[in-house]
Amino acid sequence: MIQCPSCRAMIPDDSAFCDQCGTELMWCPECKRPKPNRGRECPVCGSDLVPGRKYLNGSAQQPQAVAQQPQTIPQQPQQDSDMPQGTAISGTNVPAVPTKIVGNGWVLPLREGQFGRTSGIYPEFASCKYISGKHGMFTRTAEGWMVVDNGSTNGTFVNGMRLTAGVGAPIKIGDELTIATIDFKVQ
Repeated sequence: MIQCPSCRAMIPDDSAFCDQCGTELMWCPECKRPKPNRGRECPVCGSDLVPGRKYLNGSAQQPQAVAQQPQTIPQQPQQDSDMPQGTAISGTNVPAVPTKIVGNGWVLPLREGQFGRTSGIYPEFASCKYISGKHGMFTRTAEGWMVVDNGSTNGTFVNGMRLTAGVGAPIKIGDELTIATIDFKVQ
C-alpha cells in the first residue's frame, strides 16, 4: 500500500490514480514512489516525474519523452444544424462521433471530466452504490473519445473487456460500455 500525496488515503501500490480523490499520481522512476502532482521534477532526487499510467506500464525508460500529457481537443460547442451531431456526412470521410451513452433509463451526453458516485459530470451516479466515488473519466483526444478507469472496485468495461486502471480505451458508436454494474450503449 502507498499513500496518495494529495489526500493521504492508503491505496494499492500499483495505482496510477488515487481511488479516493481521483488524482493522477506522478511517479519518480528513481525513488520508485508517487509524488505530489506539482511540477515536473521529484522534490527528493530531482528526476523527471512520470505519469503513473506510463510508469506502471514500464514505458518510463526515458522520462523526458513521456512526462508530457497527451493533448486533448476541447469539446466544441453544439452548433445549430439540421443534421444531428454524431452523424456521418454522406460522401465525405468524416466519421460519426459518439455524443452520448444510453442505459439504465438515462441518456447522458458525453462530456470531458471525471465521473463517479461522489462527484463528477454525472450526478445521476450518486444513487449507484456499485460505482466508485471517483470511478473514471472521459477525455477527448485527436483520435476521439477515451474512457479511463481510475482503479475502481467494480471496474469499467468496453465491449466486455475490463479496463486496466489508468489506461485509456477508445470508445466509438455502437460500443457497449459497462460502468460497475450499469450497461450503456455508446451512440
